[in-house]
Amino acid sequence: MRAALALLCFSLFAPTRAQQIAQYTQYVFNHFSVNPAVAGSKDCLDVRLGFRKQWVGFPGSPTTGWASLHGYIRPKGKPFVRNRHGIGAFIEADETGPLGYTHFYLAYAYHVQMAKDYYLSLGLFAGIKQEKIDVGAVNAQDPTDPALSNGGSVLVYPEIWPGIWLYSKNGWAGLSVPQALGNRIKDIGDNSRLTRHFLASAGRRIRLSKYIGLVPSTLLKLSPGSPLAMDLNVFLEYRRKLGVGISYRNQDAIAFMLKVPFLKFFTLGYSYDVNTSRLRVANSNTHEIILAIYPCGAQDPSKAIVRCPVFE
Repeated sequence: MRAALALLCFSLFAPTRAQQIAQYTQYVFNHFSVNPAVAGSKDCLDVRLGFRKQWVGFPGSPTTGWASLHGYIRPKGKPFVRNRHGIGAFIEADETGPLGYTHFYLAYAYHVQMAKDYYLSLGLFAGIKQEKIDVGAVNAQDPTDPALSNGGSVLVYPEIWPGIWLYSKNGWAGLSVPQALGNRIKDIGDNSRLTRHFLASAGRRIRLSKYIGLVPSTLLKLSPGSPLAMDLNVFLEYRRKLGVGISYRNQDAIAFMLKVPFLKFFTLGYSYDVNTSRLRVANSNTHEIILAIYPCGAQDPSKAIVRCPVFE
């Protein structure tokens, strides 16, 4: 266990590049958290609350909580316009052993209609990040290690995260770059920096019958110094509301997903990851839960913008 925690600390302290962003299993239910260009792609305000506990039972395992909201700016007296402006906000907190961070982003996206039912949007997250370390929780062989000489927390800014998103009522494809500036983290660790990541996602809804659809999708994650992480998802949905799915993450886990709508404007998503890596002998797998609030009433279809293909 101590060796694993030491490795987690080393990933931040050392000049070596490593993955530093949160991981999501239900990315299809959480598009905005992986790409700012999604802001404003829905017909009304979209709110998501989420919590993820990874590797339950493993000391110091990652724990993530987040909240997001986004919508589009509706021009007064113009229920439908060809191009649109989207805005939003995203806050996320993550802790892994003695390490942790909290970041807050504001989002802006501009959506351009490329063809009937096809839109392209360019978006940007901009904000601030608080990096922190609890030095007292680190069991170091050498307490005088310069990587541990500074503790507490430090603010990193500006934080920039651009993205591009192509979508229609039956599919999507996007690319975003978290921590694009590669900011240096002053006063924590030894020459530590935020690592630039690349997130690419794509998916398509295949109609099997009048009410049943199949949604295959993928999310690729790449950062310098880390192997390519690939999620492959297949989701079976009924009336685009109730759904079940399965996901495979290379060299890491197989996940099972469930999406259940309730009341009028709420949807609950849950996933359970079964570890396939060597960590499976020391933990009880991973839980992730997301609550979506989407207060849209009945609308004239001619006035509605193109929606994401699933998890409305």
